[in-house]
Amino acid sequence: MTRRDKLTLAALCVGHFVNDSYSSIIFPLLPLLKNNLHLSSGQVFWLAPLYSVSSSLMQPVYGIISDRYARRSFAVFGPAITGLFISMIGLSPSYAGLVLLLVLGGIGIGSFHPQAAAMASAVSGGRKRIGLALFSATGTIGYSIGPIGIALFITLFGFGRTYYAAGIGLLTSCMLYAICPPLPSRDNERDASGTLRARPRLVEVLLPVWKPLLCLYMITVIRSGMQMITNNYLPFLLRERGYEVTGTGGGLTVFLLLGGIGGLAGGFLAERISGRAVTLYSGLFSGPLLAVAFLTTGPLSFILLGLGGFMLLSTMPVNVAMAQELAPEQTSTVSALMMGAAWGVGALSPALLDYLVPAFGFRNVMVLAAGATMLSTVFAYKLPREEHRVIAPIEAGMAAAAGD
Repeated sequence: MTRRDKLTLAALCVGHFVNDSYSSIIFPLLPLLKNNLHLSSGQVFWLAPLYSVSSSLMQPVYGIISDRYARRSFAVFGPAITGLFISMIGLSPSYAGLVLLLVLGGIGIGSFHPQAAAMASAVSGGRKRIGLALFSATGTIGYSIGPIGIALFITLFGFGRTYYAAGIGLLTSCMLYAICPPLPSRDNERDASGTLRARPRLVEVLLPVWKPLLCLYMITVIRSGMQMITNNYLPFLLRERGYEVTGTGGGLTVFLLLGGIGGLAGGFLAERISGRAVTLYSGLFSGPLLAVAFLTTGPLSFILLGLGGFMLLSTMPVNVAMAQELAPEQTSTVSALMMGAAWGVGALSPALLDYLVPAFGFRNVMVLAAGATMLSTVFAYKLPREEHRVIAPIEAGMAAAAGD
């Protein structure tokens, strides 16, 4: 990596940190919003799916546009849009107004991710997994800081002045505009002989690798679903145990901060062993650790919660990098599938499981969901062993050389 590439990657990491810190501030505020706006539990737990429409489910659309036109606007201006609208939730007079602000802020969140991930991959050269691990980890760390950050912010300024936080997003977009170059256009590329060739269509790229992509997608859906359940239900579980907004924000920060560190560790481990192994073994440990965390109380519960988050989120950047390696000519699109479409489906989990909460309580439903994450190991086991993926191109090149 050149010095310019390192600076660009660092700027993208800062942008990811800021962008995702805004995206998580809603969760510790759910009990306050429920009381202030007189919402039902169903209305509260449908906020995440509605939020995900623009922030996650629309990411493939943003990714396709990014891959087609190779512009940098989404990555540059995403944090400003996110900060402007998400910071105004304290001013929302009604449920409809709150949903509108979340949807508009979600456009900034969703449009930033696929293009920024593709840019981070491009400037990482031959160390894409580490580059994406750094990019993903800083986003997750920002996501983890959001809950405790907004809790402290409200303590200092009050719930009605959350809009003060918009300036951070605006400054971040200014920094990205000054540093980040656009992605190179790839509408037409030259092959090894220098002949200009048209870029293959999306279907032509994805069809040969649909099976491993589907496995990676399902792993991300299952794990993101568990994360969203924890994000939504944990504040209420902690409130039942006597914690105030600072305590609930702190609990989420422990879970997400260790998850961000896990994502960074997973990227480095994937370079030394394999992404498949990291995905498989982390899946075996994450569910049991989280289940015991929800069943216990006190410091032990927070320790196990952090370890469970470490394992659960350790493969998020690894899986995005693996998907990009399967479809290198559609990096923004496959990043959007893994980071957006999969997360959007996972975000439905809190609303879908809300019907079980009255009968079983938050704790037992969370324990059940933690056990269900073990299904991700089945899909991880079906992923191709990476020595085959690496060796095959080498053997093909040797065969071509022999033919010459």
